[in-house]
Amino acid sequence: MIVAGLDIGASVTKGVLVDEDKIWALSEVQASDSLASGLGCLGKLLSNANVKMRDISKIALTGSIGRGFKLDMIELKYKVVDESRAIGIGGLYLSGKKEAVVASIGTGTAIVHARSDQARYHVEHLGGTGIGGGTMIGLGRLLLNKDKASTIFKQARSGDITRTNLLVQDLVGGPIGIVPANATASNFGKVGDETRLEDIALGLIVMIAETIATVTYFAAKQKSLEREIVFVGKLPSEKLFSEKLVETSSILGGKAT
Repeated sequence: MIVAGLDIGASVTKGVLVDEDKIWALSEVQASDSLASGLGCLGKLLSNANVKMRDISKIALTGSIGRGFKLDMIELKYKVVDESRAIGIGGLYLSGKKEAVVASIGTGTAIVHARSDQARYHVEHLGGTGIGGGTMIGLGRLLLNKDKASTIFKQARSGDITRTNLLVQDLVGGPIGIVPANATASNFGKVGDETRLEDIALGLIVMIAETIATVTYFAAKQKSLEREIVFVGKLPSEKLFSEKLVETSSILGGKAT
C-alpha cells in the first residue's frame, strides 16, 4: 500500500512516498501557492518513484493548509493530519523513540511532546519560536545579499566564529562550570573591521541553531525529557547546523538527535 505524504509549508512543500515501512521517494518544491505546490510536489514524487497516480492508495496532508484547500481534482482519498501530530509521530518514527520532545524546524520552529502507547499516540503542542529557516533567508538577504540556504551554508563553511561571536573564553579566559570556553557568550558580540562575509554567514547559522536548541531544551526540561530531544526539518539535514544543535543541547545538559 503506497501512501503519499505532503507537508505544505510556508516557504517549501515537501513530500514522501511510503510503502509500509519503506521510503520510496522524496521531493521538494518552492511554495508560493499551496494548491499548486502540493500538486507539483505530488507529481515530482510520482516521477521520482516511477509510479502512476493509480498506484497511490491514499494521501496524507499537513502543514499550512487553509480551510478551503482541496485536492478533489485528483480523485484520490486524502486526509488532513493535524500538524502537531504529524511532527510528533513523525519524529518518533524517524528516531525510533517511544517518547520524545520533537522540534520541527521549518520557516519557524514548532515544539511538541510525543509518546507512543502501543498503537496509540499522544501528542501535545508545547510551543515554538519564530526563529527558523525564514530567519536565515531574511537575514541572509539583509546581511549577505544571499537568499538561498544552500549558498549561505556554503559561504559559512569557510567562516571563523571567533571573528563574529564573543566567546566565554574571551571574558574569563576559560570555561565557567559546565560551560566550555568555546561556548557563545554573545552572538555577533565580536564583530569588527576584520569580520568577513563568511564569518557573518557562520555567525548567522550558529545564532539560529543555538536559539532553537536552547528553547527546545527548556521545553523538554519541563517534561523531564531533556535527554530525549529530536530535531527534524530541512535545516537539521545540514551537518553544520545539526552539529550545533547537538552541541548546544549537550552544553545545557541535554541530549539530542
